[in-house]
Amino acid sequence: MDLLYFLKALYRKKWIILLLSLLATITAFLFLVNKKPLFESVAQFSTGFTSEKVKLVDGTSAVDLYTIDIKFDNVIETIKSPQVISRISYNLMLHDLLDSSKAYRKPGPDVTNSQLYKEVDRDTAKKILLTKLAKGEQLRTDIKNEIYLGEYLKLFKYDYLGLLKTFDANRVDRTDYLNIVYRSENPDLSAWVVNAAGNEFLNYYRNLNTQRTDTNSLRIKELLTSQKLKVDSLGEKLVQTKKLQGSIDPESLTTSAMGTVTELESTLAEQTGKYNEHSNRVSYLRTNLKSLQAQAAGSASTDEIVRLGNRKNDLVEELNRKGGNDAVLQKQINDLRSEIASKSSSGSSKSRIRDNIEKLTTEINEEEALMNASRTTIADYTSRIRKYRGMTNVDVSSGVKMDIIGTQLEIENKQLQNLMERNSQAEGLAKDDPTSNFIQTRIGQPAVRPESKKTLMKMILAGISVFFLSSVVFLFLQIFDSSVKTPVFFNRLSKLKASNVLNRLKLKGTSVSSIVIDEQLDKKEKQKNLFKNNIRKLRFELLKSNKQVFLFTSTQNQSGKSTVIEALAVSLLLSNKKVLIIDLNFANNSLTETLNANVFIEDISVKKISTSATSHEQLFILGCRSGNKTPSEALSDLDLNMLIDELKQKFDFILIEGAALNYYADSKELSQYAEGVFIVFSADSTITEVDTESMKFVSDMKEKNHGVILNKVLSENINS
Repeated sequence: MDLLYFLKALYRKKWIILLLSLLATITAFLFLVNKKPLFESVAQFSTGFTSEKVKLVDGTSAVDLYTIDIKFDNVIETIKSPQVISRISYNLMLHDLLDSSKAYRKPGPDVTNSQLYKEVDRDTAKKILLTKLAKGEQLRTDIKNEIYLGEYLKLFKYDYLGLLKTFDANRVDRTDYLNIVYRSENPDLSAWVVNAAGNEFLNYYRNLNTQRTDTNSLRIKELLTSQKLKVDSLGEKLVQTKKLQGSIDPESLTTSAMGTVTELESTLAEQTGKYNEHSNRVSYLRTNLKSLQAQAAGSASTDEIVRLGNRKNDLVEELNRKGGNDAVLQKQINDLRSEIASKSSSGSSKSRIRDNIEKLTTEINEEEALMNASRTTIADYTSRIRKYRGMTNVDVSSGVKMDIIGTQLEIENKQLQNLMERNSQAEGLAKDDPTSNFIQTRIGQPAVRPESKKTLMKMILAGISVFFLSSVVFLFLQIFDSSVKTPVFFNRLSKLKASNVLNRLKLKGTSVSSIVIDEQLDKKEKQKNLFKNNIRKLRFELLKSNKQVFLFTSTQNQSGKSTVIEALAVSLLLSNKKVLIIDLNFANNSLTETLNANVFIEDISVKKISTSATSHEQLFILGCRSGNKTPSEALSDLDLNMLIDELKQKFDFILIEGAALNYYADSKELSQYAEGVFIVFSADSTITEVDTESMKFVSDMKEKNHGVILNKVLSENINS
């Protein structure tokens, strides 16, 4: 039933939906007709990523699909990066400036007449672009000439965003191939861009990888040199200790307390080694983290990085000549190392950088936690060693000292071995070029003809898309419309059954009484005929009830009580009944005004009862004056029971209108004088908690309750 209602609701909006679909189709047509034809060129590369395999635990090898996807994503992001696209942009602008007769894009009147075009000096622009290309830099936003040049690029649509609009790089699904695609109004321009993009990417990516691996290799070499010095120092110290100790019988030195101290010292040295290892690891990770953070913040040119690297190498050599004890030189080296690391990663993918930063942060937290654990253990062993040393008189130059030095030397040798392995790996990575297997398998060629606009298909898609979108919008409007709408919805929401249903009626240029009286209604006027028949059903309920006095009220204002009463009263006249309407809705006395009442209930008494005749024979009205008052206040001097008893002798039916229950007490006061009570509820209203309470008040009247008249229901929803 609900589905049928929603389908009907959509059907009522069919002309709006069809009109919107037609407008979308026409708009698509006009857009495509006026759109300039575009020529597409494609350059294709074989990456070699899928040929790389990893060894599994069982000894077999397989392709790591996840790693391959990451590599493709990195390459695509690098191709689309400002560092690559800006070089293409500068070369295009230079091409057009150097030879305007062969320019890919010739400026139109709108460009040549612009103030910016006239202000930019072409010779200066050439020099700036050549300098930027030579240094691998981008235009700056804090230099006036470069700002103007950036805006000048936008005039020709050679800026970063302008090129990226029709530029794309993507992996050919489930293959080893990478496509670079560009569309423009000039076929030669499209071909040049895709080929240049591939070359610029390879140059930039290889240079970037070289700088990154070289920097890491240098850092590891410095750590390796420092570790060698530490091992040599411990070895020399051990030799000197042995010389001082001389030949000593180990058994004479191995007392119970001293043995305990020796074991503790050995364990302490092991824990100290672990602590140092974690500490070095944290320092290394923090250096890498600073490098990644610097990558996210900005970039630097290749020449600048090489210059800084050469400067750092010179300082390292100078430090080694001085024996590695110059703190000033060491600080300068560290500063240069941080600057190189921060400036060597500007082209990396931002998403990759964020992932690596999070990973390094996690590793740093883990290493610091291990450092704290080692520090606690070291403190414990140190305390125990002091305790056992107090029990002995062992000389500090005994064999225990040699054992400790030997243990420390063993730990430092292990760390030296680890650094040597990492140095070998770094040297291998420096020789490993990720783009070494890149081969251009398809060179971008100028397209012979522009790509199809697919006008008809796009027009159809536009129309269908808007058709379904507008349908969904109207459907959601109906779903989220909380008004009652249909009798079924009313019963479900209010837990009450609508005893009578009246359809919505347009009363422009006519009155409800004329509709009920007219016996020559055109069959085409379905709404009026339906309303008339529904009023007849309501009239039948009154005729069979054997009651005379009925109160018509509502829960909310503007529910249509006056219209219902007037229509019902006229319908009763057709059954040859004499009817009196009493308007006791002081808040809105519309019946008094509509039926031109000239007798007001405030002015009568039981001894002198009079009513006002209407334009309909046998229909009378007793009006009221508008005001903020209730019946008990306005009629405090009048006995309504006696008045109604007297009126019942003169009329077959008395129809009383009361104010809305949600806002006024009028209808509650009048309910005691009525024999039957109807609630009029509008279908375009929402049932609230207050409405439910008001309806409960009437339903608790038992025999007086004649139910709810659901008014203003759309004709097509009468049976829904």
